[in-house]
Amino acid sequence: MLFNSYIFIFLFLPAALLGWYTLNRLQKYRLAQIFLSGMSLWFYGYFNTYYLLIIVASILVNYLLSYIMKFSRTRLTHRIGLAAGISINLGILFYFKYYDFFIENINLLFRSDFHLKHILLPLGISFFTFQQLSFMIDRCTGKAEHYSFTDYITFVTFFPQLIAGPIVLYDEIIPQFKDTAKRVFSPSNFAKGLSLFILGLGKKVLLADTLAFATNFGFAQTYFLDSPSTLLVILAYTFQIYFDFSGYSDMA
Repeated sequence: MLFNSYIFIFLFLPAALLGWYTLNRLQKYRLAQIFLSGMSLWFYGYFNTYYLLIIVASILVNYLLSYIMKFSRTRLTHRIGLAAGISINLGILFYFKYYDFFIENINLLFRSDFHLKHILLPLGISFFTFQQLSFMIDRCTGKAEHYSFTDYITFVTFFPQLIAGPIVLYDEIIPQFKDTAKRVFSPSNFAKGLSLFILGLGKKVLLADTLAFATNFGFAQTYFLDSPSTLLVILAYTFQIYFDFSGYSDMA
């Protein structure tokens, strides 16, 4: 689900805000977090429900490792947990993101004929994998405590940063969810957030998407472009990428 899509602006975001602030006003704090996590999973799996299986499996495995380390008392056990956490997270990332790339280069180098799997790359897999990996490393080194599953899944799936980052640390996000004062609706904060969202939406739709027409046309005509036209296409693409990411950052 994209921040500039109709379903996000007119359905998802109003429903997420209404449910979150209503449940918190009723002091159903844990239920509010469960609701937010459920909405975040809907946000993530909107384009492909297959993505949900991957992120949920990743969350369950990492949380289980954190839970096991809760009862470990020896340095060896923590090292085993750390090795398992790193291996599992990097293994998942390698399989979905780099397996075909690796096999393709093996075939090219050794003239072999290994079949490519053409694996569908899950959205944001690098972000939620490294986010959980950082938490796992801090768990193994004793810098992080074991949180409840509600806190953990909220920390991993929080939708504004789920697909394109930034990667956040547990001690940046979890204390904010535990602070009930931050769960109260603030008209002034809402007005500021709405203004920033509209600014980002303008960067994305009016600038980045408009520049995309020029860059797409230029890339399709590269053989016929002269030097000034090539320079203009390069600049258009540069600003397209800038305003696209800047707009996303503002909206997030």
